[in-house]
Amino acid sequence: MSYGEVRQKVLTVVQKAVACGLVRLSAGNFSMRTADGHIAITPSAIKYDVLTADQIAIVDVNGKHIDGPNKSSSETPMHTAIFRNLPEVGAICHTHSPYAMTFAVVGQEIPMVNLELLVCGAPIPVAEWASPGSAKGGEVTVDTFRRRPELKVMLLRNHGLVAIGKTLDEAFEYAYDAEVAAQVYYQALQIGKPIVLTAAQVQEVREIYGMK
Repeated sequence: MSYGEVRQKVLTVVQKAVACGLVRLSAGNFSMRTADGHIAITPSAIKYDVLTADQIAIVDVNGKHIDGPNKSSSETPMHTAIFRNLPEVGAICHTHSPYAMTFAVVGQEIPMVNLELLVCGAPIPVAEWASPGSAKGGEVTVDTFRRRPELKVMLLRNHGLVAIGKTLDEAFEYAYDAEVAAQVYYQALQIGKPIVLTAAQVQEVREIYGMK
């Protein structure tokens, strides 16, 4: 893909995330690897309803600006840390979706309560606090994903959600599934005690659907 194609892909997923309520205004950020090993990432402080493809920044894996008229997201250190340390990751969605944020602010993980969470690698943990935009934010995120190789989604304490995938579409789907699951889990907590699926039940579903 050319930079133009990659930028358009990022913009398309951003627009889908806005439509689904995963992000608002300019909160959250999205990125994907380019064919030449750089990173296309949403710019800083530009609201999504006016964002254009050409405004999406291109940086190297250390965050150095390569191309584009705008400064990259303030969360670039987190994105670049993931890309540097997890070579299997091709794209990242960092959302501020309300139900995921609800569990992030109380520091409560989301257990394996429904099938949407199965593809996310649940239980979804909450990382230790790290200031948004800091190098530590990248460190705690990488550490959390490294400790759980099956994990595709995690929560940043008092902040939001991070989803990783081989492609941007895949990362988006994980972020979307996690938000649906967080909403269902929250609602279930209001009316009773949610039933967590057992390891045997999870394995049964994996076998039926041919999942690893």
